[in-house]
This record gives sequence, C-alpha cells and structure tokens, in this order.
Amino acid sequence: MERREMVHLSAIIINYNGGDLLRKTLSSLVAELTGLELESEIIVVDNASTDDSLSLISDRFPSVRVISLPRNSGFARAANSGARASCGRYLLFLNNDIEIEPGSIGRLISFLDAHPDYALVAPAVLGRDGSFELSFGPDLNLLSEFFLKTLARKYYACLYRLFRKKMARDVDWASGVALLIRREPFFEIGGFDERYFLYFEDADLGLRLRCSGYKLRYLPEARIIHYRGAVASKYPGLALIEAKKGQLLYYALHNHPLSFHWLKAYLLIKFNFRKFLAWLSRNSQKKLIYSEVIKVIKGSAHETAT
Repeated sequence: MERREMVHLSAIIINYNGGDLLRKTLSSLVAELTGLELESEIIVVDNASTDDSLSLISDRFPSVRVISLPRNSGFARAANSGARASCGRYLLFLNNDIEIEPGSIGRLISFLDAHPDYALVAPAVLGRDGSFELSFGPDLNLLSEFFLKTLARKYYACLYRLFRKKMARDVDWASGVALLIRREPFFEIGGFDERYFLYFEDADLGLRLRCSGYKLRYLPEARIIHYRGAVASKYPGLALIEAKKGQLLYYALHNHPLSFHWLKAYLLIKFNFRKFLAWLSRNSQKKLIYSEVIKVIKGSAHETAT
C-alpha cells in the first residue's frame, strides 16, 4: 500500500444515492476547508449508489477521493473504510445531506487542539428551518430513552434558543450526522462497530470511548443544517427496521438482560398495535413494514459485548 503523508484533517462523507444533497454537502465542506490554513482531504465512501452521485463528484469535485463499495454495507462499515483509507490526525464524519455553517469546522478543530483530554466534539444540528434537533444525550437505557423521546427535545430546544453559548457540555454520545474525532482513540477502540448497519453506532462509539477514559463534547458554536434527505425520508421502511435492529443490538451489548427483555416486550406490544391499526385502515404498506419490524424484534437475542 502506498504510504501517504499525514494531514491535519480527513473529512469522510458516507453516501448512498445522495444526489443534489451530496452536492450541497460537498460545496459547503469545500468552502469551509478552503478558508482554513491546514492540510486536509475529502473522502466520499459510496455505498453502491444507483443515482448520479459518482458522476457528480468527478465532474464538480475532482479533488475528492472516492471509495466505491460493491454493495450497501451500512454507515459503520463505510465509515471505517473511509477512516482506514484516510491520513488525517482528525477524522470528520459527515452525512451526505447536511450543510455546514461558516466557521463551524474551525471551531470544532480549535476545541480539540485546546483540549487534549477530549476525543470527540460534535456541532449543533439544526433542521432546514433552523429548528433545534436533538443530536446528543446521556447513556442509553430505558429511563434515558423515555426522557429523550418525551421531554428532552423540547427541554434542550428551549435551552438552545435562550442560552445557546451556555449549552456547551460533556455528553455520553453525539450523533453521527456530524462529528470530529481524534484518529488515535478512534482506532484504539476499533472504530465503529460494524454489526450496526444504520443507527445507534454513534451511541455505541461514545460508550466505548468513555469506557476507555475519553471525554466527548457538544459544541453549539459550531452548527450544521440537516436536510434529512437520505435513508429516513427516501426509504422509511428500511430506516425503521434498521433503527429497531440497532436499538436492540445496543441493549443486547450494553444493558442488563432484564432491560433488553423489557424493551423487546414493549416494542412487540407497540408494533403489534400499529400493525392492527394499519390493518383497520387498510394500509397494506405499513402493515408489511410493521410485520417486518416484529420479525426483527422476535429474532433478537441478548449477547455479550466482545
């Protein structure tokens, strides 16, 4: 393998049929890096896209390196592939449906430069209308997930509006939509766990970093806009199924067996009820999706992290 000189930053974008949103992501990223006085590289890991993503990159962004995977391997495996091919001291992982607000990458880098005891820093994530998106949180268990899905979004959104600069805080995990991490701790813990296809790999990464003695920071002075144009909106059935797979795997690896089985019981009740409502409304598509989710839940088993 050709030995490449180390650069300060490797930006790694995981892409699957990103289309015009990928263009927006790359345009804002190139503009950001052009304004920074540091050596950097941009890598797009393409998960076997069937749209014009690759031609868009070659035509509009010829300096971007592309790693083309033969099949859609999911976020974690694609991210690890990009990291292994990179040569940056810092690794910036990005979704393909975001736009970076000016100055944000510099703020993230400056934070890690000034705080060697932190392995990871993440920006605030905003919706396309500027609304707050919850992109960090406490260690995941039944109680914390209940808080995150009921009260946390409104609570943190209010804090963000009123006390944006005071919201910087240590967190247990940060969303993989956009995060900056030091190269050494990332590879020290083995990168993202490739058993996750989509969702919860970021929470798993945060937990393993903290178990290795590292700290994580949420930095709202840095901001990205998340357009949510990828899997969640284009393939809602796949997104829901993979989200439940990821959630169950996380609990199987990192929570007490009782918590795992309580989660399974709750999810079975929830999605059997949703399936019943879909049957009543004669929505065959939703009924099929919920049937697949129920199969995933029934087939999951508790295991030990290795």
